[in-house]
Amino acid sequence: MGDVAITLGRWHRAGVGSWQGVCIVSGTITRASGNVKRTEIAFHPNLSPSFPSLLPVSILFDHTFHFGQKETKVTKVTKGCSCHRRLVSLSEQTHRLQPEPCELTSKELFCRCWSPTMESLKNHGLCVMHRNDFAKRCATFRSIAVIVCLAIIVEGAQAADLAKAQRLAERGQYEDALQEATTALEGNIYYDRWHVLKAEMELTLGRWTEARATLEEGLRKHKNSIRLRWLAREAFRRTDDPEAVDRMQAEILKEAEAAPWRYSDAENRVVLGQAALILGFDPKDVLETLFEPARKAAGGSKSPPRAMGQLALDKHDFKLAAATFREALERFPDDADFHYGLAAAIRSSNSEESAEHLQLALDANPRHIPSLLLISDRQVDAENYGEARKTLASVLEINSAHDEAHAYLSAIAHLQNETEAECTHREAALASWSKNPLVDFVIGRELSQKYRFREGLAAQRRALEFDETYLPAKKQAAQDLLRLGEVDEGWRLAGEVHSADEYDVAAYNLVTLRDEMSQFTTLEDEMFILRMDAHEARVYGQRVLDLLHRARQHLCEKYGLELTEPVTVEIFPDPADFEVRTFGMPGIPGFLGVCFGKVITANSPASQGANPSSWEAVLWHEFCHVVTLQLTRNRMPRWLSEGISVYEERLADSRWGQSMTPRWREKILSGDMTPISELSSAFLDAESGEDVQFAYFESSLVVEYVVDNYGFDALKAVLSDLAVGMPINESLPRHTAEIATLEEGFIDFARQKADALAPGVDWSTPDLAGILSEDDSEPLLREWVADHPGNLRGLSIFADVLIANERWDEAKHMLRRLIELAPKYIAGDNAYVKLAALQRKQGDTDAEVQTLESLATHDANTTDAFLRLIELAKEREDWESLTRNALRLIGVNPLTSHPHAALVIAAEQGDDHTSAVTAYQSLLDLSPNDPASIHFGLARHLSATGDDEQAKRHVLQALEDAPRYRDAQRLLLTLTSIDSTPSETDEPLSPEPESRDTE
Repeated sequence: MGDVAITLGRWHRAGVGSWQGVCIVSGTITRASGNVKRTEIAFHPNLSPSFPSLLPVSILFDHTFHFGQKETKVTKVTKGCSCHRRLVSLSEQTHRLQPEPCELTSKELFCRCWSPTMESLKNHGLCVMHRNDFAKRCATFRSIAVIVCLAIIVEGAQAADLAKAQRLAERGQYEDALQEATTALEGNIYYDRWHVLKAEMELTLGRWTEARATLEEGLRKHKNSIRLRWLAREAFRRTDDPEAVDRMQAEILKEAEAAPWRYSDAENRVVLGQAALILGFDPKDVLETLFEPARKAAGGSKSPPRAMGQLALDKHDFKLAAATFREALERFPDDADFHYGLAAAIRSSNSEESAEHLQLALDANPRHIPSLLLISDRQVDAENYGEARKTLASVLEINSAHDEAHAYLSAIAHLQNETEAECTHREAALASWSKNPLVDFVIGRELSQKYRFREGLAAQRRALEFDETYLPAKKQAAQDLLRLGEVDEGWRLAGEVHSADEYDVAAYNLVTLRDEMSQFTTLEDEMFILRMDAHEARVYGQRVLDLLHRARQHLCEKYGLELTEPVTVEIFPDPADFEVRTFGMPGIPGFLGVCFGKVITANSPASQGANPSSWEAVLWHEFCHVVTLQLTRNRMPRWLSEGISVYEERLADSRWGQSMTPRWREKILSGDMTPISELSSAFLDAESGEDVQFAYFESSLVVEYVVDNYGFDALKAVLSDLAVGMPINESLPRHTAEIATLEEGFIDFARQKADALAPGVDWSTPDLAGILSEDDSEPLLREWVADHPGNLRGLSIFADVLIANERWDEAKHMLRRLIELAPKYIAGDNAYVKLAALQRKQGDTDAEVQTLESLATHDANTTDAFLRLIELAKEREDWESLTRNALRLIGVNPLTSHPHAALVIAAEQGDDHTSAVTAYQSLLDLSPNDPASIHFGLARHLSATGDDEQAKRHVLQALEDAPRYRDAQRLLLTLTSIDSTPSETDEPLSPEPESRDTE
């Protein structure tokens, strides 16, 4: 037989360290004898395709090939120069040459790096050719080897220059990086990296036409490059050529299908993944099959973690995004993209750390556009529009055509009623890509964040006119509709987004919430639509409606608003559901309620743990937002909106709303207040929850100052100005005074309020540890207190020492002194609580009641005091006190039986059958220990109100639980018109809930 050459087929993954690829092995087939020298080029995928090199490899084929038809060939290969790999060639012989077995000899080969296959290669079986054909092929391969060697020498030197240019780009020196790429492309470049870099810089700088030319030139030289095609999509978009965009997308798929092994390096896998996402592939599949393998295979590449993190951000999977960017920062601690990604991922959950990473991103790259845009977004949230404009101007200095920067500026202009500027910036944003849905999506999103939901919805609908499949706009439109109370269409759109993209966490949360809310009970009248958990609705739903009607009557009349549509109120027992409904995502704590204009969302007492806040105060506060937002058409700064609501809380009930505290007194007197003109920023820039609460309090003081000094009509006039789009800092001087004068007067007003907080108190916090460490500290403290009779901390510590030493009378005297000095100081284990505990210990019930009632007049949330007062009122048969404190407790926590049981007793004592029915009905839904008695009591009072049918139903339920319940039996006889006159032998009338027989 003459010499022949063999082309072995694909590499096959054969365990850890194995790899796939195409290996062309040329050589000679002999019979059992003969030595043949062999040389050829094979393709070795384990080296980076960015830096081609030749690597000598010794390969020993230790299995004999049998050229029988349809036989499988397996060959082991050992690479002797560096590491060991296993080659398994699975192919079938389709050309029968001769039946004798042949043995392949050892040979020396060269391996040139190339890409491993991404999927199984087809039609690469074992093929055979005669010697003449083999000689021609060898000559060709030898020529290729020479060319490759020369290319390596040139490009090995240029690789260092490419790294230098990439570092320039990462530091924000885009023009310098562009110049490096332009210079490099003047030479003969073998691979596409320089074209990629040049086009990226031109796109970053907004040079759309130049980028397109660069990419078209690159594709003429690198016809198989999908990276160039991916960038070309963007360049064609920016030159308004949608047909070319579609063509590039199709060519990416065509190239990948034709030669998938060519695109298996990290960079190309990322491109394929991004292309797959556009085609609607499951994002999780893209993560698992393309991005994650690329990250593992090329740990030194930034592209895979960048793509993975951005995908998680886009899908609102902030936990995965944060984890991805944190891991990437361990390898690349100075990368601006990764710092920005982490800042975006934790923006809602940890604003302080987010700001730190934004700063680190700008330290690494002062011209990092995504970070600058995120900063501007924060500034818009804080209503710091001047600073936002400056930040966006820095973006436009880099790229004067940047669509997102112009979209932000258009939104800011809209918010400030600058119609011409709004149109100008929107036109600039759409100048290069006339149907770019991102532009109106950003505009609408920013408007919605400022509660302009109707205007934001209109912008999203414009975006969807450009591209009806643009899911970010559809999802934002769904949320806008839900916040406008148009729930049917809102839920429908949310469902469409989830159906199109099951990975989007926000859309998933919305449709899950929709399903959960379908189990809610709806209580509805002409003014309100109340949606609540069914159990909670039965317990206190009517009380919620009653409170809302009182708030509507008072606040609408006071501010001159006529409601034309019902207000929707939704109360959530699960705080995560409240957060999803309110913010679109869970994990945003710190809010008890939110108002969108005609929709209110609130946490129920069940969601607030052991120390709930007054739901009545929350709903009063939020309904005040309904009034002011509708009066101003949602065009009011946050500080004024919150300030009016807190102010109205305090007017409605002195125990509601924020009040002066020692800590806030200190902040005011130290000058640590935000100027009125910047007050909205205090909510965003707060470093702690206490700072947020102080922002609420300071805002309410500004409102109080305006009303006290310029009249309530001045406040209403400001609201009217805002309704027509006038900025707050223009309106206030029209009806009060110039901003500088207003600021000065307010500071004096706030200081007076601070000084008025317990003026006889010394609020300093002395260090008394030395005295307390003494064995007999009491006399030393007594002496210290005598010298500092007004120091609240010292007096409180001394009272504790007296209690510990069982000096009851002296301790009570000291606690009364504390209450006299600071009657509104109710923080923690305050003097009221300690004094009441001593009075209870000594059996002084009258004094205990007086102390607890004093506390209850200052604190709306002191549930322990309310419970104790209920207990004492029952003992003292003080029905007025019993009703008062039961209602106080219901106003905080209606989901416990104590206040409803107390109201039953008070109602029965006063023959108030209607109130008794309400209280009994609530008790039934709180899992009573004795349901028979509850059903019987409810039946009695229903009968007294004339509702015999319902009374009969409940008395039967009582008898079902306690068949021998004689009072229930007699009531049933009465209800069925049967004589039930008791005989002398009748047993006492008492329930027997333990008797369950049915005789």
